[in-house]
Amino acid sequence: MRDRNQQVLFREMILDLHYRLRLADDHFCEAAESLASALSLENWGSRGEAIRKIRTYSQALQIIHQDFCRIIEEKHAVFPPDLADWVFDHPEGEVTAQLHLKRLHAIAEGLELVLDRELLKMEVRHE
Repeated sequence: MRDRNQQVLFREMILDLHYRLRLADDHFCEAAESLASALSLENWGSRGEAIRKIRTYSQALQIIHQDFCRIIEEKHAVFPPDLADWVFDHPEGEVTAQLHLKRLHAIAEGLELVLDRELLKMEVRHE
């Protein structure tokens, strides 16, 4: 009976992480839209907003990743350092910001894949 309770709790924690990743995906969409807008407008205010939204997305993922590491024994993701406020001053600043956001999204997708795999393992055990 105790093993069953632990499995139920483990499943709920996985589902919670999955749900939080879905919520973080909203941050990704906002950051991507803001970045696209900033790049097309070439407005410094919109570029600052894009960096803030990318940081918010990164922070949300890092919190999720910390909880993920507490329940799943897996290789840990390596997050890129936060974007500097002056990233757009560099010649490749626009590309750097895009690649940074892309890397964060790849981390989120990787976390989601591992969570899906764990859920599938649990379902196979019950069959």
